[in-house]
Amino acid sequence: MKKGARWYSMEMAAMVTHTGGNIIKDSRTLIEEIGLPLELDTDGIWTCLPKGFPEEFSFKLKNGKKVPLSFPCTMCNLLIYDKYGNKQYQTLVDKKSLSYEKRLEMSVFFEIDGPYKCMFIPASKEENKMLKKRYAVFTHSGKISELKGFELKRRGELQLIKIFQGEVFDKFLEGNTLQECYDACGEVADRWYDILVSKGDYVNDEELIDYIGESRMMSKSLEECGS
Repeated sequence: MKKGARWYSMEMAAMVTHTGGNIIKDSRTLIEEIGLPLELDTDGIWTCLPKGFPEEFSFKLKNGKKVPLSFPCTMCNLLIYDKYGNKQYQTLVDKKSLSYEKRLEMSVFFEIDGPYKCMFIPASKEENKMLKKRYAVFTHSGKISELKGFELKRRGELQLIKIFQGEVFDKFLEGNTLQECYDACGEVADRWYDILVSKGDYVNDEELIDYIGESRMMSKSLEECGS
């Protein structure tokens, strides 16, 4: 380095996290002007857009080919390109003279998924306190597309709890009103509550043992464990 110059050390992980967080915040501000952000994550935004909002376009090129364009996705990408693009990105063009070409470069892009039928976000038990990363997203066919923050996929839970939660999730889309949805989920809860209160009185022994059992995997065979 030249005399008098200084060396700098930057924590890249912190820089990337900070920049990513700002991109999500700015994108949320943009989306709030046209729709409703439902859930923010480190790498995306779940959003409810008006039904008539423009979505897909395509450009026809001179060679006859068509280039598809997602309007909401392009809006977000244009925002981050203008604000967060690297204006001094350099590419080596001549190895002998070590000359570089400088240009604006941006390698972070939004991609759009959906549309989905609905998104279930549970309410917090405490006032003014939000639940982070806990939601269920359903496709138009009624199947769960993404699930975060619930016990359904975790190990160490009783089989009874896993089955109960799976059945409740399947009932979320039943009915045309909120009350009808609650009633459908309540029927599932009542049935499993009766099994607990009656201590499985009207369930056969084999089924009951399956309900109150846990799935455990042994790292070694029974013979290797010894006595």
